[in-house]
Amino acid sequence: MMDSTYAGAYGYMKVLYTELLKKEELVSLESAEIKDFISRLGTTIYKEDLDRFYSMYKEPDIIDIAVNAHFVRMCTKAMVLLPPIGREVIRAYLRKIDIQNIKLVLSAKSLGKEVEVKDYFLTVDSGFPVGSSSPLLSNEDYVNLINQKSVQDMISYLTRFGYSSSLLKFSVSSESSHNIRSISLALDIDYYDRLKKSLKFYNGDEGPVLRFIQSLIDLRNIMTVIKAIELGVSPADLLIDGGNISKDQLLEESKRNLEGFINKLPFDLKDALALYNKDGLIANFEIELKRQIYSRYLSVFRGSSLSLGNLLGFVISAEIEKDSVRLGWFKKYYKLEKEVIDIGYGI
Repeated sequence: MMDSTYAGAYGYMKVLYTELLKKEELVSLESAEIKDFISRLGTTIYKEDLDRFYSMYKEPDIIDIAVNAHFVRMCTKAMVLLPPIGREVIRAYLRKIDIQNIKLVLSAKSLGKEVEVKDYFLTVDSGFPVGSSSPLLSNEDYVNLINQKSVQDMISYLTRFGYSSSLLKFSVSSESSHNIRSISLALDIDYYDRLKKSLKFYNGDEGPVLRFIQSLIDLRNIMTVIKAIELGVSPADLLIDGGNISKDQLLEESKRNLEGFINKLPFDLKDALALYNKDGLIANFEIELKRQIYSRYLSVFRGSSLSLGNLLGFVISAEIEKDSVRLGWFKKYYKLEKEVIDIGYGI
């Protein structure tokens, strides 16, 4: 008899899936003129979020605020519904938002830049939104982090959120606490290690989730090598263990030029390479890797009822939706002419 641990959550999750934008709604947003984008988004499930902030924020911030608020709201709903065994994995997955924000704040602090917390994003020197709000750490947590006097004080503050083991060695001296690259690597290692440890084989159908996590490590390592090749440096000290592609294999292939390296990967990045050769936009490699990984696993997750994968699939779909709406808006608002690969549709 099938275990009923996820049965209740699955029923609620089916309802949450219906709150994701339909494909035709995303297509409508993509085709909208800049003057119609907000009104069209306001005819969807995002109306509540736009109404909440419309009197407080103007263009372009209103879209970023509303979209991030909506994502946080969806993730919070999902985590409330999850059984403890599933909630731990989802929380571990969503920690990547905090990892990114922590790196941002640490880097800005080390460069003497001012970081500001708005309702649902972070800005540097009152500029372009650079960090998203998190369903885990609160705005108050980020304000307290930013208000620490030094990078060393920030590291000490972070230990209360479970980062003590990965950051302890950087808190003992001001010299080591300014090694932002090493701190970022330690945070990445900690993130993927805790994500893997959060996965417990309970139903016996968690294998695809593990392979998905391993693919995320591949994505991170591949992008590290691509950036290293572009800069003409060795990625030897920057790769992490646990992916499907070994560190040794990636290091060996990193001795090639960019095209040679890409041709040896188990991903088809030819279109991203063509765009890179055209305009030098490295982000398309990451978008294409994400698109292929999501395409490979989301259909599996969505088809596995009463499973952890189905619950994780919803969070990933909500994340894709967030990224798609934000990118569509900023391309229109800032008249970005560089071609960006479509990450796809989450469900």
